[in-house]
This record gives sequence, structure tokens and C-alpha cells, in this order.
Amino acid sequence: MKRITYILLFVFAVVVTARAANVNDTIHTLRAAMSIYGYQPVQALQIIDSALIVGNIDEVQAEQCRARIYGMTLMREQMDSLLGGPTDIRLDSAQAIALRLLTNESIKASLTRLRDVYEILAYTERMQNDTMGWLYRSRQLVDVCRQIGPEAETDALRTEAEIGVALYAMGHEEEGMAKVDSVLALLNDKDKFNELDAFIVASRRKITMLGSRDRYAETLPLARRIIERLDDYESNPERYHDNSYREPKNDQKRADYIRFYRNQAQNLIAAAYASLGDHGNMLTAFRQIEDVVREATAREHIARYNALQQQLEAEHQRDAARRAKESRKVTGFVSLLILLFAIYVLWQWRKTNKQNKILAQQIRDAVEYKEKYRELSTQNSQLQNNSKLYTLNSTLSEAELSSYLCALIENEKLYLNPLFDRQTLIDRTGLSKERIGAAFSHGGEYARLTTIVRELRLNHAVRLMNEHPEMSLEQVCLASGFSNTTSFRRSFKEKYGISPSEFRETKE
Repeated sequence: MKRITYILLFVFAVVVTARAANVNDTIHTLRAAMSIYGYQPVQALQIIDSALIVGNIDEVQAEQCRARIYGMTLMREQMDSLLGGPTDIRLDSAQAIALRLLTNESIKASLTRLRDVYEILAYTERMQNDTMGWLYRSRQLVDVCRQIGPEAETDALRTEAEIGVALYAMGHEEEGMAKVDSVLALLNDKDKFNELDAFIVASRRKITMLGSRDRYAETLPLARRIIERLDDYESNPERYHDNSYREPKNDQKRADYIRFYRNQAQNLIAAAYASLGDHGNMLTAFRQIEDVVREATAREHIARYNALQQQLEAEHQRDAARRAKESRKVTGFVSLLILLFAIYVLWQWRKTNKQNKILAQQIRDAVEYKEKYRELSTQNSQLQNNSKLYTLNSTLSEAELSSYLCALIENEKLYLNPLFDRQTLIDRTGLSKERIGAAFSHGGEYARLTTIVRELRLNHAVRLMNEHPEMSLEQVCLASGFSNTTSFRRSFKEKYGISPSEFRETKE
């Protein structure tokens, strides 16, 4: 039966490979992979491998993409785990591939591809704290950008700022600061997005340099200038439009970009005041950024969390539709029916196993994004939360109270107590039963207290199964706050579409 299955799969692969390759397929494939590799490196690698199998890209292009994914993804631990090595093995792998590519004739013949390889090398060596290597590769990158022409001048200036930071780190402080200042002077009044983005990056580099020498007062004008430029970009997006690949592609992404860097600048202002001992201005700055932090961080992480949940549901629906369609096609002679059924069972098992792995990874990613949001939100709202504890019965709206109670339950891990209920919150906060009920039913994201408790317990269970594979499911259930395994299994299956046992099997 296995031999027949392999023959059928081989025939299918030959048919797919034999079709005429379309140049647009290559462009689409590369863009698809490079658009998701920051947060979905495994899927990006799968796209690259598939494109290589059917002949849409060559091995050199595939290696170039792999080097960028290994070295520059934001999901670093996931990539290290995939490569099966110690921490930062992805950087070593990316560097080894990039060095190998430098000897390839097709890379050397293309300035744009050579620029990409030098960019990967400069980044990986900076992440490895190899300052000399970072400086050397950055200078090579600048030379290539200048050879490409005016369209690459902004990239050259970006790298000039990186060279200034490297020189500063090596002790050549005046030379390094002068180089960054010259870049900022050239980019200060440019009104195209690529130049604006380069200006923001160079400004942040200079702020870091000044902060390392306790020159916090000098960071304030720079941070305020970033906010001024972002305000102008927000008011005049068409003037900044330049079709560069870094430019946000729609209104929502542009708004997210502005919120993200405006929030960073405001945080830098607050940190500078804190370091200068100006606590009045520091508290004012923190109050100004609290709402921005909550909105921007929630938009980024909760949106990813919800998108993954919707993707899980869509996968279930598509799988059900496929099974229904396949079952209607099962006809023919008894002998052929038996053979086809056996092949189908094997294929379905493999597909289900693969889908479970994909679903399990999506669950892990969703919980990770939720945890990142919680950490950032907790960190940036700590000052106001301390004062809210004493004004729960008077000044808080239902939405604010709901947010506070949710944070209290999550941060103090009250949900891990199997006996946790509304009375626990009443004892903990001194609020009335009616006040707590109104906060959840009218004020926040969760209409019922049991809803958030169930979600937090399930997220905790996912983390335990990831970090402690030696724990039994019963131990995970009790450690997560569930009173019995039946409730745990049912809740897990309802939320994620697979059972805890199936989820755990994907780690083996």
C-alpha cells in the first residue's frame, strides 16, 4: 500500500513540475515569503522550498531567501529550535550561507543581489556583537549602494548611520557621532517615506549613543523631532508617497507605523526625564503615552491573536468541506473501492497529522502574542494601575474597571486557583458583587468573568505543555486551575479544535 501511495505522489509531483513555469509565479512566491518571514518564518521557508521544487526559483535564490529568514526573523527562538541547535544558531547559519553566496557568479554580477547579501552579513554580525565585522560589511554595503545609483542613496545613508554607531562603540566617539549627525542633516527635511524612515532609525541610533554617556538632555530634541516628522507624515501622506518597499501599503498599516514610532519617541522622552530626575515631566509623559501604548500594542498582538483564531476556524471549515466532497466521489468496483479507501485513510492520516502540527504551532504563536501584549501593557500602565487600586469604587468607568480587573486576574495569576470566582474578587478588591458584574457585562472585552478565566487557564496550559513536556495531562490540568480533566479536555477542544493529547503529540 505504501508503494502504491508513493507512486501516486510521484506522478502528481511530475505533473506539477512539468507545467510551464510562469515568471510571475516567482515574483509572487518571493513576495509572499518575504512578507511573512518576520512572524511566520516556518511558513516562509515552506513557500521557498515549494517554489524550488516546482522550478519557480533556483537554488541560489532559495539560499538568499533562507539567509534572510534565518538571520532577520523576529521569531528567533522558533528558528533556533527549527534548526536544532543552541541559541543564535540561526545567525551562524545565515552568516555561513551569505559568505557562500559571495562566491557565486550570479550574485557578484548583480549589484542589487550583492547589496542584499551584504545587508544580511552586516545585520548578523551586529547581532553577534562582532563590531569589526559589522563595520567592514557596512562599508561594503555603502559602496554597493553608491554603485547602484541615486535610487539606493537612502539605503547608503542608513548604513552610514550604522557605521557611525559602530565607530562610537569602538571608542571613536567624535568620529562616530559626526557621521550620524551628517546623515541626520541630509535626511532632516526630506519629505519622502524612505527618507523619513531612515531619519527615524538614525535618530534612534543617536539617542542610544547619547544615552550610553548619560547625555539625556540632548536626546529630548531628537525624540521631539521624530514626533514632529510623524505628525507631518500623518497629515500629508500623499506628499510622502514614494512606492518604496518599506512604505506601508494601506491606511491601517500607515496608522500602525505612526503609532509605533510615536510611542517609542514618547517613551524615550519619558525615560530621559526619569534619568534627569524630572519626575513631574516624566509622569506627564507616561500619562500621554499610556493610551497610545494600550491601543498600539493591543492592535498589534490582539489582531494577530484573533487572526490566528479565525485561521484555525477556517481550517476546520475547509477540512470539513474537503472531506464531504471526497466522500461523495467514492464510487466504483468493490476491489477499487477498497484500494482507494486504504489510500485515502493513509493520506488523510498524514494530512490530519500535518494539520494538527500547523494548528498546534498557530496555538503556540497565538499564546505568545497574547503574552507579549500582556507584558508590554503591564509595563507601560504600571504607574496608573498603582493609583487605581485606591479609587475603584469612585472614579473608574465600567470599561476601565473591567480592564483593571482583567489585568489583576492575569498578573496575579488568580485564575490558577480552581476555587476562584466572583467572591474572590470581592474579597480582593472590596468591590460589590453588582459593581463587578456591571464591569464585565457592560464595560470590557469579556462579557463574563468565567470567559476570561477559561481563556487564561487554557493559555497557561499551552505554555506548560510547551515548557514542561514531562508533565502529565492531569498535572497540566490541575496546575492550570481546572478542577477536573473532563472540563479541561472539553474546553481545550472547543477553543482550539484539537484535543490536549493531539496538541502534545505535535511536540514529539
